Amino acid sequence: MENLAPSRLLKTRQGTIVVGVAAAVLAAILLLVYLSHYRSSVKGSTEPVTVLVAKRLIPKGTTGSAIATKNLFVVTTISKGQLKLGAISDPAVLSGSVAAADIYPRQQLTTAAFTAASTGALAAQIKGTWRAIALPPLDAAHGLSPDIQAGDHLDIYGQLNGNLGLMMANVLVLASPTQPAVGSTAPVSGNYILRVPASKAPRFAFIGQNGTFWLVLRPATGAHGTHAVSLPKASIFEGGQ
Repeated sequence: MENLAPSRLLKTRQGTIVVGVAAAVLAAILLLVYLSHYRSSVKGSTEPVTVLVAKRLIPKGTTGSAIATKNLFVVTTISKGQLKLGAISDPAVLSGSVAAADIYPRQQLTTAAFTAASTGALAAQIKGTWRAIALPPLDAAHGLSPDIQAGDHLDIYGQLNGNLGLMMANVLVLASPTQPAVGSTAPVSGNYILRVPASKAPRFAFIGQNGTFWLVLRPATGAHGTHAVSLPKASIFEGGQ
């Protein structure tokens, strides 16, 4: 039998048929492998998984503990294909971290959206003419403790010598007696720490030393303006002179 070289084999009809059949078999194998991988990927992308999703706006600097205690997220089930890179499914992951940027409603919580908390975070929240001032310890009635937390906004009333008046509206709480400043890993101070303008800090210090504070919690969103009202003892009740 004549020994045909590869180049000569391709020139024969028999060689052409053999090469064609081999190519068809290889193509069929590759197609089967592709379809198998495709089905696996489709099945994997539609597999349900759980993820934490923001319930409402989470401002930059909000601690992971505040997000958890205030229920600022919901656990949602989505398909695996919709899962963002680094998506968080376990609330414990939020411990010891703060939001690195604003997180918007219905946005998935991801590891990239958070950074490690630091102990110098209080000073980072004030700049320019803003100052941080601590109020003296308040009872539950005057301070709404433990409901008021860091990140809340308040209307602050001061009471001195029987007179009650609005000291400042829409005051940001930097720390509460049960929660450190947003983004801080420092221990709690046991006091409310507020952000106030430098021009009003002496008034807060004076009332703290000589009078009493009343903290009024504002809505998280959609709060309307607060009217400045001063009430001497005789005009507190309707019909007073």
